[in-house]
Amino acid sequence: MNSRQASPSNCDICGATQTLSLTIHNIRHRAHIRRYCTNCVLKQHPGLFCPICFDLHEDSLLAPHHRLMCVRCPSIAHRSCVFPSTTSAESTPPFFCPICLDGNFIFFSPPDRKTGAVDVQSAKVLVAAARIAALSMSKAAAAARFDAERRAREAAVARKRAKEALEHLAEILAREQDEELNGDVSAGGRRRGA
Repeated sequence: MNSRQASPSNCDICGATQTLSLTIHNIRHRAHIRRYCTNCVLKQHPGLFCPICFDLHEDSLLAPHHRLMCVRCPSIAHRSCVFPSTTSAESTPPFFCPICLDGNFIFFSPPDRKTGAVDVQSAKVLVAAARIAALSMSKAAAAARFDAERRAREAAVARKRAKEALEHLAEILAREQDEELNGDVSAGGRRRGA
């Protein structure tokens, strides 16, 4: 086991502690529950939020003329956040999200050491990561519920088949007993007549 994953309060990706990241989020990733810090939640889900204002893209994506996709990754930003002074009809230069511009970029700044306060941008980042984690866990709960219902249906079918098999076996045993009794009776009658 990776030493960074030894503690349940560490990020499974970067090893950040809950103290440093303020919170560790539970995320469903490839049918497993993982623990990610706020930065790693956002880095692992770039297409779910605007990397400038940190609003989540709800169920329906923005119309193409209201969004910009990063040239290098699936990050999607609001056009108005990236180029606030341009209109949607104007041509815009290629968009690179903050992570693609700077490999060491972090979304969440740790709280102030003296006051414990979090700046406004980090608060927005924390809320975005928490909402992504909540959506992820809601989907995990729905998947678990679906799986449980499927297994319950399979168990009911298996129970019905087992009951039918036991009834069939009881019929076979009853026939065999009848045949044995009828065979003994007819064999006994022959002996008496002889």
